[in-house]
Amino acid sequence: MFATKHVISAHRLITNKPWRVQTRSFWEYVNMMFNKPDPDRIKLVGPDRACAEWVLRNGGKVVWANGITLADYNLLPSEKDSVPKVLEIDGTKSSISHYGFPHLSGCTMLQKITLHENKYIDDRAMKGLAYGRETLSFVQVSKCANVTDSGVKELKSLSKLQTLILFGLESVGNFEECKQYLKSQLPNCKIEGDAEKNKQQI
Repeated sequence: MFATKHVISAHRLITNKPWRVQTRSFWEYVNMMFNKPDPDRIKLVGPDRACAEWVLRNGGKVVWANGITLADYNLLPSEKDSVPKVLEIDGTKSSISHYGFPHLSGCTMLQKITLHENKYIDDRAMKGLAYGRETLSFVQVSKCANVTDSGVKELKSLSKLQTLILFGLESVGNFEECKQYLKSQLPNCKIEGDAEKNKQQI
């Protein structure tokens, strides 16, 4: 502990920057490495397995098209065996982030994504959901503190959406305005959540 204090003090003296900034940058880098797509890997095993590996590696769950839910990376089938298509992704309390959203591209049966209580989900991730716009019909974004009004509005690109659930987004300043904007852009989508509910469930 004594040595650590001196390291932090020296860091502040030399760089004139708080230690927490460097710590945040370090974990951002780690998150990027765990999320970043590997084109060679995707080519080798296919987009659905690569997507499942990404989600499971970061603490999420997938539902295959055959209805089976998988939450343990170690239970993935052998690479010699084919896997079903990915139907759903549950990113609740996971570390999936915008860096990994290109994995959605090529998943031709992906219908549903749930992003709940995920500190890595931000406006960049909202924009990244566009990688799944050809198939996504259900999206839930809830209790993700780093999503703002601008991020919510990025969901306008998901033209196939039928259901959108939003609540507990503490950084969204004008929830009703965002909702009305999305209704104008996605007229066939049912948007659940209101300003009062958004405040109550933070």
